[in-house]
Amino acid sequence: MKERQQQFLDEVCAEIKAKKTHPEIRQELASHLEDLICEKEATGMPRDEAIAWAIAQMGNPQTLGKELHQIHKPRVPWGLFGVIALLSAISLIGMGSVDAGYSDIVKGSFLDNALRRQSINILIGIVLMFGLYFIDFRRLKGLSWVLYGLSITGILTSMFWGVTVNGINYGPSIFNILPDMTSYRPFMLIVALVGILVNSREAAIKKTWRSGLFEVGILLLPALLLISLNALPELVLYLVSSLVLYLWIIRDWLKSVVLLGFFLIAGLLFIINSEYLLARFINAINPSLDPEGYGYIYQVMREVISSAGWWGHGFGSVEQKLPYVYSDMLPVYLIHCFGWAGGLLLVAVITWLFIKLLSTIRAIREPYGQALVVGLAFFLAIRFAYGLAVLSGGMMLTSIPFPFLSYGSHVWFEYAAIGLLMGIYRRKDIEGVQDNTVLD
Repeated sequence: MKERQQQFLDEVCAEIKAKKTHPEIRQELASHLEDLICEKEATGMPRDEAIAWAIAQMGNPQTLGKELHQIHKPRVPWGLFGVIALLSAISLIGMGSVDAGYSDIVKGSFLDNALRRQSINILIGIVLMFGLYFIDFRRLKGLSWVLYGLSITGILTSMFWGVTVNGINYGPSIFNILPDMTSYRPFMLIVALVGILVNSREAAIKKTWRSGLFEVGILLLPALLLISLNALPELVLYLVSSLVLYLWIIRDWLKSVVLLGFFLIAGLLFIINSEYLLARFINAINPSLDPEGYGYIYQVMREVISSAGWWGHGFGSVEQKLPYVYSDMLPVYLIHCFGWAGGLLLVAVITWLFIKLLSTIRAIREPYGQALVVGLAFFLAIRFAYGLAVLSGGMMLTSIPFPFLSYGSHVWFEYAAIGLLMGIYRRKDIEGVQDNTVLD
């Protein structure tokens, strides 16, 4: 009869495709069977008859296996797939409009063939997205220090061999290709920091001032290097994201508030002591103070958006005053072409993305996966929030591109981040219960 129990468990597990769940399911079902057997034996029934009765009570093994398969099968985040597909389509429509409107004006320049160039970037991003979607994200946990070291090495390499374009250090040129390392650095650092902080918390039997100093130190080192690189927008992105991660994983509110206060005061002092940054900040709020200088671009943006009307000027229309329509100004250009209705549609799509990211965070229970989703989701959300703030015409322009829309290789890393996030969601119901304790 022992063989009959094993046969029953084999038949149940044969219907469950997620093989990693088999040991746990077998253990749980075997325990339940044993409880039923003991219950009947207590009434005086022989063990062989009790085993047969218990197996009959469990029902048809194929039916039970199919039900358990539905519970433990990989989950496809169709909502996230859908919103990313929409953002990709919006980006390509924008680039197509740029090609249609500006092809004769900028023939042979970088702006020419914007649609083809962006299509290649999106294709590379999609390959990275699906590559990370299917990997076991838990492998990254053991590589956290390697990823951290690579990130630090990347920043140092940019300091000595980076190529600077329009004041932005893009890192070294690789085979005459200039990947946007300003997007790579925070992404890699976030993934590395999640693993380091989670490992530190799991290993610490008792928190000490040394462990606290260590955790703060690994957060501050990249920040100091980014200051040396003069990558201020990237620095702000990293500091905000890393502080959120620190608070989520370590749960030290006092230290987090102190660090946040320190960074805010240091940032304000830096802006106040920089005549250039202070002028840009003030003129972003009130462009009329210097309409022909620092406030010019903000005034142009406001004029373009206000003159678009509900339905815009149409696909392929040209706005000569608006620079960098393929990158920094693409969202503004989209409103110029498709009007306020198009702008509201863009806001609705991004709001949908925010909702999906929030629901993904709530769905993950495994500590490392949950912290990784928080870091990646916040990393993307803050970039989207900044991009929407720029559309108001009152936010200082920086080198932070609009995610998924603006032209550039930054989309490689944004698709990669989404792929990793969706891969974590995919595995949420096929991991062991022993890994499903939420950080508290």
